[in-house]
Amino acid sequence: MFDIIKLATAYLRSQWKLSTTLVVIVALSLALPLTTSYVTSAYQSELEARSQNPSLLVGARGDRFDLVLRAQFYVGELQQAMTHGDYEKVNLHDGLITAPLHLSHTASRGAWAVIGTSSAFLTAKGLEIASGTTFAEMGTCVVGAEVAKRLEGKSTVRTDMKSLFGIGDMMPYDLEVVGTLEPTGTADDSVVLISLETAWLLDGYGHIHEDNDIGSAVDRNSRLHGVEGAHIPSQTETKLTAENRHRVHFHGEQSQYRISAVAVWPQDDESNALFQAAYLDDRALQVVVPEQEFQKLMDYVFQVKEILDLVFIILMVISAVMVVTSIVQSIQLRKQHLETMQYLGCSAIKVKLLLATELVVLGVFALVLSAVMVAVMVVASPSLMTLV
Repeated sequence: MFDIIKLATAYLRSQWKLSTTLVVIVALSLALPLTTSYVTSAYQSELEARSQNPSLLVGARGDRFDLVLRAQFYVGELQQAMTHGDYEKVNLHDGLITAPLHLSHTASRGAWAVIGTSSAFLTAKGLEIASGTTFAEMGTCVVGAEVAKRLEGKSTVRTDMKSLFGIGDMMPYDLEVVGTLEPTGTADDSVVLISLETAWLLDGYGHIHEDNDIGSAVDRNSRLHGVEGAHIPSQTETKLTAENRHRVHFHGEQSQYRISAVAVWPQDDESNALFQAAYLDDRALQVVVPEQEFQKLMDYVFQVKEILDLVFIILMVISAVMVVTSIVQSIQLRKQHLETMQYLGCSAIKVKLLLATELVVLGVFALVLSAVMVAVMVVASPSLMTLV
């Protein structure tokens, strides 16, 4: 048997171009549908897990899926904003755990989302502190596991500038890292969590400066435009410490400060139903069930998968025809050689066994290559599924 394997391997090496082509065709025919199935299943599992925590989102009326996507995966700022006053009204409802979400800022050139929220967000989402404390003071932050890894021991995170032209609401700040989250394997690993007050400081609603530096009146591009007594200091400090935090001050009414959304966790079915009913006719705000919105997305994904499955079936049929045709042609070209082997005393059974061994060897190489392809694409699947 060993001699037959050696003969089969020797022949395949002599016809390495044909052998390689057949192996690649078979491997791709197996790897592509397997990888697609894995990516779709993983994609669905991630969406289902995220869609249930929080179970409800409140935001300004507009694109419902955009609200869910950005509030659940932190992939950018919402075009429509709500106010802190809207959040306070949400809090008037009984049987709810709520947390504001401010999604306007980033760090590390957009790689990390800087989320303004409250400590209730960590508790309700089940995010555990691996080390340190929560963002109890203005200017402090808690970072996800991936952020902590990238910081490599650094104790501060500098926020990104929103524009090349710095007015008061565009200055970057150095945030002091006071805590690190346990790894979750989700988008929460790449966030920087801060208090709402810190987020509003980044917005430009507040600032810190010397008492005698009242700066200049704000221009029309600032969020403080039209607020009585508002100004932008000429020398704004961008790092908060224990010595200067008391000098932070804000302008305008806090109820008018912007937030992006509100995450809501109803404590029972009755509270859930009553809360959703309360906002059915609201012209400014909407209550969205993330699970329903993600299910709509998955319906489209499965429609695409059905099309891909059909394409893969056609590809497998074409591949099978090519493989069979190549094998038949190869046998025809080798007919004289195979007959010579029989004349030299090799039985017909051994000749057939040799051909079968060649097919088995090709099949083994195809399976190995297919497994490698699947493994590579599975490793790459997190980037393939990134919702950006």
